[in-house]
Amino acid sequence: MLKVTDLAVSYGHVEALRGINVEVHKGQIVSIIGANGAGKTTLLRTISGLVNPKTGTVEFEGAPLPRKPSKIVGAGVVHVPEGRKCFSGLSIRDNLLVGGYLFKGADLEKDLQEQYKRFPILEKRKDQFAGTLSGGEQQMLAVARGLMSRPKILLLDEPSMGLAPIIVNQIYDLIREIRDSGITVLLVEQNARKALGICDYAYVLENGKINLSGSGEELLQSDAVRKAYLGG
Repeated sequence: MLKVTDLAVSYGHVEALRGINVEVHKGQIVSIIGANGAGKTTLLRTISGLVNPKTGTVEFEGAPLPRKPSKIVGAGVVHVPEGRKCFSGLSIRDNLLVGGYLFKGADLEKDLQEQYKRFPILEKRKDQFAGTLSGGEQQMLAVARGLMSRPKILLLDEPSMGLAPIIVNQIYDLIREIRDSGITVLLVEQNARKALGICDYAYVLENGKINLSGSGEELLQSDAVRKAYLGG
């Protein structure tokens, strides 16, 4: 469904990504794990058109992915960014409507009601400013806003960052539910144990290069991964 081939990205003279090859098949959850600064966020930002690659290609459903972010969203590739990036001065409802900006009328209202059904807390607080929500609620809003764009594949960047363990579990239940609803997921996470536990396939990104890949179960059993990311 999504194929990244020989991708390289530089910020000035600094190489952020080198020779990245990643494949995501329809219906999968694919995780990318790695330490801070490994290049995980840069990879998602490049796929979603926010960063231009130095070399390499990104294909979606067998065709080159457009490089303009709005066209990428229109194709069905939707990015939920690190740090949630909710519009704090807008209401929850308006944040969701921003996510559905490509759609209009009855269809948009139908999408809105679907997200309220999935996240009852957002409907209950729909007129509140997004900045008044807790971290977990803001993460739910960020995901709901992404779903308003009708993704075929959802790019999730560090969805568990800064959240209490009980909320992290809720977010991961939500990721499974999204996959089960027919949306493919590319997940970037520092929480390696959670990310490997949920995924069909995973890549380990270190210093801008992919060092290991395999099924989530294979990487959970890898001595190198256990030592570097799982505390032994």
